[in-house]
Amino acid sequence: MQAITAEALSAKEGIKAICLTTTVHKYQASNKTTIVLPNKFVSRKNPLKWFYAQWDFKRELKKWIKWADILHYTWEPAYKDGKDLTWAKKTNKPIFIEWVGSDIRDSGFLSAINPYYKHAFDNGYECRAIENGEHKKMTEQNFHAVGAVPLLCPEMSMYLNKTLFTSCIPLMQRINVKASLPQFPSPENSKPLIVHSPSAKITKGSNFIISAIEELKNDFDFEFVLLHDMKREDVLAVIQKADVFLDQIIIGGYGMASMEAMAFGKPVMCYLLPQVFEAGLPQECPIVNTNPGNLKEQLVKLITNPQLRQRIGMESRAYVEKYHDAEKISTQLLKIYNGALEANKKNNA
Repeated sequence: MQAITAEALSAKEGIKAICLTTTVHKYQASNKTTIVLPNKFVSRKNPLKWFYAQWDFKRELKKWIKWADILHYTWEPAYKDGKDLTWAKKTNKPIFIEWVGSDIRDSGFLSAINPYYKHAFDNGYECRAIENGEHKKMTEQNFHAVGAVPLLCPEMSMYLNKTLFTSCIPLMQRINVKASLPQFPSPENSKPLIVHSPSAKITKGSNFIISAIEELKNDFDFEFVLLHDMKREDVLAVIQKADVFLDQIIIGGYGMASMEAMAFGKPVMCYLLPQVFEAGLPQECPIVNTNPGNLKEQLVKLITNPQLRQRIGMESRAYVEKYHDAEKISTQLLKIYNGALEANKKNNA
């Protein structure tokens, strides 16, 4: 998402933005604004190579911290102990942090309000190690220590430690909407293509989904495709042809996968907690709210009603254009950044 943000910001006159990362994941977008930092994860078995890798990483990171006017972090610091945040703080530049998922998700809080999550968390949940509470606590403390300002979408704002951060700036997650050409489901198609693309099968509820699909195949005519461990471009190519996109039915919020499917004009099935709406998610969100308890019922509605699929698909495209367009949100971000720069000037006057 940050690569998309940097690209949208850089498209504006007089703005130069880059996205620094340590890795390029096959599920994530990258572009010409993305810079991959030197690899610091080198074995200590070769002390000379290890020392050079640490020096090279530190040198590059410090160079870009010095270059920037605004420092916008996602997920966590570059170093676990947050020493890069200390360097950033010494430059007296505005620091923002945007959390997007497991980086701040609170397993205790979520288990108390979401039985589907609790069951998954206790039965092989892939993100259990990072959503154990300790990572969240350490990450929030590191950013609080340097006065970073959180930028959070409604779901993530639920997990913010209000004793450390008295407030946050609302900011929706974003995609390059114009790069996704909509292909709305045909109202004439009596055999819909349903696509499920889990990055983590237990986290997404794939076991429930596959079981429900197998049952429904006996009574309904549809095609089901499971996409897993594939390149992002290949996954998107299949989703663009789909009639229904099945995202996660466990966690209670949506992210990039749902946004990209909606941009293609697809009806999206995904579990949304009531608390996410209470936190600010627009009531007009067209996602078909789906959990393990109502999965088959919701699937039957979409399988048997091609007109419904098309209508929700069109509403989905309109929704991402309104709320998740990186071009629009980058304008919002610039106002936030400029406000922080002005405040810095006044404080240092």
